Amino acid sequence: MLRHDAAVTQRGQSTRAALLAAAARLVHDVGYTQTTTRAVAQAAGVAEGTLYRHFPDKASLLLAAALEQHAPIIEQMAQLPGRAGAGAVRDNLVDCLEQLARMRETLLPLELAMLSDPDLAAARDSAVLDPERPDPPTVLADYLRAEQQLGRLRQDVDPTEAAVLLLVLLFGLMAAPPPPPSVPLRLSVRRAVELLLMGLTP
Repeated sequence: MLRHDAAVTQRGQSTRAALLAAAARLVHDVGYTQTTTRAVAQAAGVAEGTLYRHFPDKASLLLAAALEQHAPIIEQMAQLPGRAGAGAVRDNLVDCLEQLARMRETLLPLELAMLSDPDLAAARDSAVLDPERPDPPTVLADYLRAEQQLGRLRQDVDPTEAAVLLLVLLFGLMAAPPPPPSVPLRLSVRRAVELLLMGLTP
């Protein structure tokens, strides 16, 4: 019985991986709006009904496929709280936000598609994420809280609010006009983090 259950689980994981890979290929070829669940299922070699056993809707499928491309970044971010006390807080935050910025570049086209495609727009708020994946605001807050407990951050700072502020800062950078080619992304992120850490007053 255990062998049968393991085989079923392995087959399900294999099917899910095939669906994610097929979705990524189709998005690359035809874009988010033109990628349909039927086309993804056909490309993965399964029935469309099988797809819906893994993903409740198109938005959840496409979001999962986009995040799957950044699995190493997400895994690295999950380790951020464990870096508390090691290296400079500034450098740890710059590393984290730089990686998130690169991930954001990939996710932005999906977000734009969700705004323009009625089906995606209707499903975007209910898109189901993998509960095992770390949530950036939570991970950042956990890291800041750990540094706070070590005395490396002010005790009167709310870690959750600070994490949200860091992410708002990051999204602001992404929305601003692109810097000159001579200014690398990491430098822009570093300047923003240093400004936040130092403040504006002399």
